[in-house]
Amino acid sequence: MTVIRRIGAAAVSAVLVGGLFTATAPAASAHRASVTMNRASCTYIGGSNHTSAWTQKVRGKCKGHAWVRLQKKNGYYSPWRHAKNFKKIRTTKGQLKKSMHKTWRKGKVYRIHHR
Repeated sequence: MTVIRRIGAAAVSAVLVGGLFTATAPAASAHRASVTMNRASCTYIGGSNHTSAWTQKVRGKCKGHAWVRLQKKNGYYSPWRHAKNFKKIRTTKGQLKKSMHKTWRKGKVYRIHHR
């Protein structure tokens, strides 16, 4: 026997098989997420939501820039953009698939995935 109920905006399916009950809910997509990056004496924050991605130096006086790049759902990758302390890239609402952040040109890339 299969029982399906809707609660609010989330669909929850329940399956009752031989006394075994299993409930599942769809995974929530990231609406706003961030990552903290440390390099030398500096701290950077990278963040993204459904319309933009940004990287910001929040502490320290190191020479690195704030670097950001994004990938859209259609597969398009933007070029890397950077500025001394803060850089932001905008995109069409709901089209952001992944944002990428780093603290210098050859630095480690930190990714935030969106669904």
